[in-house]
Amino acid sequence: MDAGQIVGIVTGLVVVVVLVTAVAFWAARRRTAGRKRAQDLEAELQRLGVEAGSALVRADERARLAEDELAFAQAELGDRETRELAPTLRRARERLSEAFHHNQLLHDHVPDTDQQRREWSARIVDLCRSADASLDELDRGLAALRQTVRSTPEAVDRVDAELARVREAVPAARADLERLRGQYAERALLPVADNPEQAERLLEFAGRSAAAARKRLTTQQVAEAGAAARAAEEAVRRAEGLLRAVDDYEAEALRAEAALGAIVAESRAELAQARALPEGQRAGRIDGAVTALEEALAALPAPGEPGDPVGSLTRVREANTALDDAVAERAERDERARRAAARLGPALDDAERQLAAARSVVDDYRAPVGADARTRLAEAEREVAQARTADDPERGVAAARRGAALAAEAATLAHRDIARSGQGQRWDGGYNGGPDGYGGGYGWQGGRRPAGRGGSDVFGAVLGGMVLGGILDDIGDIGDIFD
Repeated sequence: MDAGQIVGIVTGLVVVVVLVTAVAFWAARRRTAGRKRAQDLEAELQRLGVEAGSALVRADERARLAEDELAFAQAELGDRETRELAPTLRRARERLSEAFHHNQLLHDHVPDTDQQRREWSARIVDLCRSADASLDELDRGLAALRQTVRSTPEAVDRVDAELARVREAVPAARADLERLRGQYAERALLPVADNPEQAERLLEFAGRSAAAARKRLTTQQVAEAGAAARAAEEAVRRAEGLLRAVDDYEAEALRAEAALGAIVAESRAELAQARALPEGQRAGRIDGAVTALEEALAALPAPGEPGDPVGSLTRVREANTALDDAVAERAERDERARRAAARLGPALDDAERQLAAARSVVDDYRAPVGADARTRLAEAEREVAQARTADDPERGVAAARRGAALAAEAATLAHRDIARSGQGQRWDGGYNGGPDGYGGGYGWQGGRRPAGRGGSDVFGAVLGGMVLGGILDDIGDIGDIFD
């Protein structure tokens, strides 16, 4: 064995050793990484399990305390007062029962997958949160019930005090009404005429409700006592509002009288302006509004006579507003008519131009133009004729614009019909073989229209050929005579 072979063998052994070492190192690293992932996963699952267990213990302890609180409230106030709270506790217990079942699945002898452990732990936490929400609702209900127990006796005492105070104000309200009857018409006092009697009935109801609340308190019917006390408070509040309306009526009537004087002066000035309008402008709504306002002013009571300032103010204001609206509408209509009259001339000019263009197409081409184009043209002529004779400039403008649009549409349809008729055999015996559908010969070269020549020139040539053909036919007939 020479030196080269020895070197090769040694080199191969070294390579093998390096490869074996690298593979072993890589496998060790993979095992280490796998163990690390497994340890991390187990740590997370352990954390979730601890969190689920803690949540379950806390929620169950809260539920036990809530059961004791509810039982105490039932013993103190009775089952009827606390019957609405029992379902809340029952919902919390149902959530906890399901959570305990999942916890049992986690700790029984049956092996669980990592996914199951994660899902069941998260489910336990969610169920405990839901149970906590129900227990929070129960705590609020118990707190409100205790507040009712504490506050109802005070509320009844407060109702009694308010009842006595408002009752003392009834005679004063009656006296105010009698005094107001000497100043204002009876119809003006209708909104408050029955207020003292209605207030007395409400106060009587409030007294009965307060007595019922006290009776319910003695028999521990707290909820019913609270409801009766609230009804009594509401009745007293409404009675006080009715009496206050009587007291406020005079101030409101005085404000209405002041406003009435101002609007009467304004209405008379506006009546004078409306009467000064030309008769043609007043006809219709303005005359009706003038009559209504005059009637409202004539219905006002004479000085010193009892009246209804609030009602009179309402009627005069409504009539005044109606006249304002009628005058404003007339002014707006006149302004629209002025603007329309200014637009009518240009609109008619445009319609005439469109009509002239459409007539030119139909008159020049004749036969190829179909019924649709001719119908649009006839309708356009009718609209333009109406525009010329319209009494209302706005209607005239609208008719002129419709006529212009119809004439433009007629021209478009006519050109379409002409383009379609150009395919195949021409009327004068030629053939349209050009690239644009019109072909060569008879006035056109290469299918192109001569510069500066319109479509009427082309079909003029066509019609000319037709006429010439007829003349030649006639000459041919004359030649037959000499044969």
